[in-house]
Amino acid sequence: MKPLKAKRVFVYWLVAVVKMVPEESYGIPEKCCRTPRAARRQQQDDKRNKERPGLMGEPTIPIQTQPFSSRYTMLPGNELGRGKFAVVRKCMEKETEKEFAAKIMRKRRKGVDCRMEILHEIAVLELARDSPWVIKLHEVYETTSEMILVLEFAAGGEIFNQCVAEGEEAFKERDVRRLMRQILKGVSFLHRHNVVHLDLKPQNILLTSSCPLGDIKIVDFGLSRIVNNNEELREIMGTPEYVAPEILSYEPISTATDMWSIGVLAYVMLTGTSPFLGDDKQQTFLNISQLNISYMDEELDGISEPAIDFLKLLLVREPEGRNTAEDCLQHSWLAEGDLPDPYASALNMVPESSPVEQEVEDDLTASHSTESSPQPQEIEGQTVTEELIVMTSYTLGQCRQTEMEKQTETKAITKRFKFEEPILQEISGDFIY
Repeated sequence: MKPLKAKRVFVYWLVAVVKMVPEESYGIPEKCCRTPRAARRQQQDDKRNKERPGLMGEPTIPIQTQPFSSRYTMLPGNELGRGKFAVVRKCMEKETEKEFAAKIMRKRRKGVDCRMEILHEIAVLELARDSPWVIKLHEVYETTSEMILVLEFAAGGEIFNQCVAEGEEAFKERDVRRLMRQILKGVSFLHRHNVVHLDLKPQNILLTSSCPLGDIKIVDFGLSRIVNNNEELREIMGTPEYVAPEILSYEPISTATDMWSIGVLAYVMLTGTSPFLGDDKQQTFLNISQLNISYMDEELDGISEPAIDFLKLLLVREPEGRNTAEDCLQHSWLAEGDLPDPYASALNMVPESSPVEQEVEDDLTASHSTESSPQPQEIEGQTVTEELIVMTSYTLGQCRQTEMEKQTETKAITKRFKFEEPILQEISGDFIY
């Protein structure tokens, strides 16, 4: 049998165009490369972003698109915080070998574009760069799916750790006075620029050092908003134990909303207990709405009368009845034992500001430099405070800088001060490390 011979030979050529992209090469795709579906989604997102009230415009700081790893090294085993949509890691600038905190945030959450909210946070940090009490923004990077904020590193961690400590490790009243002055100066700076933080709590107040006790840095402006007299702003956001009554009743937000949170914060710093905490969120909200607080509780034993009066002027149901940040700085509790404030010049840079006596305690021994602060022991697996509520708008989740020891957190749960600390939630998807 003769072998069969093909009468025709078909030759097929397969041509493939492959674009090789390095694993750590980040950049924003050109609009012309987007599919029609992606373009329509972008148009919807742009329209939605324009309708979101209280957000600032585009920041002026350049947003870098080159690989983050070209200038920074992520330090292994130095995760400072983690949330649903963001993570904070310690990094080092290669050129200077200076340490920073890299806050890596997803631009899209649950199908919603949140880039405008991240740009708003960047713009607020940029606006507050002249305040020594707000964390400094160093650089911003953007990838196809994340934005990376390179922030000043505060080595002392959160004041939460001192709030829940016992014995000699706990805050003394004189410590609270000094730190509360600094918090109020930072908040006053923000309020003069019509910025409300809306999430002031111990986890969002960092220390430049823990021993000796350093200075404060206000962080996490993911929930912050711009308020003005021409437009009412209503939001349901915050952390349950610190939200003001007007948040729960969906009434307009103002700078007074922050002042309620400062009252709760001061109570926590002085006593180590949360004044409105109930057995669950509903009980907590009821305690806040009904102002269920007693100044005769044993937690306030040993607290001075001026300090208690300070609390009473902030924990007021009606927003217009609360002290402003400037009023608080003039209160007798904070005005005792004053010395000139070395940061007064920074506060005076803002026009139309009320004159405030600048003060620092005689026992102010902390350095104003984060670089000279001793660094605490580093651990992994930090906890994340649960964020409220029914969120009708975007939140970054809770990401914080801290490298404090773990046993301090476990002590807190034995007291009435029961912060909700769920298990850390993993972030799906690829990050830069």
